[in-house]
Amino acid sequence: MRSYGIYKVKEMYQPFVIGRERLLYDLLKEDGLQNDYLPEVHYLCEELEDQLIDEAIMTNLGKGFPSIEYRDQEYKLTHPVKGSIVISQSSYSLNVCCNGSRMLDLDLFVALSGSDDRFFAVMDGQGEWGWLKPIKYTDLRVKEAAGLL
Repeated sequence: MRSYGIYKVKEMYQPFVIGRERLLYDLLKEDGLQNDYLPEVHYLCEELEDQLIDEAIMTNLGKGFPSIEYRDQEYKLTHPVKGSIVISQSSYSLNVCCNGSRMLDLDLFVALSGSDDRFFAVMDGQGEWGWLKPIKYTDLRVKEAAGLL
């Protein structure tokens, strides 16, 4: 089973975070260990909109899963070959558990990145993190964002 915390970085801070993803990972990993969100998460990340998440899950992701359950603010999507995904939402993050093929993870990432390009995922206990949709910037833009110019 693989567990993820998925956050949406505020648009104004995304250029600052580019190139500093390891620092963001360290912050979000620590946040995942807390019962309440760290002030830095409030500052850097947006609160998740229910409608955006519902649309991404039901419209983009749901069409590939024959079984979809929604109960107590939690989605459970099951595919007979790939396995199942359980998605719960809190104010600033999606908490996801994938049980089965890695294709489940990819399906979820594609569905969410289709709705917005500022989602950042942290994989619990594995030291893996990254943008769900790779950032496309020219070299000049990356240097500006990193403060090198």
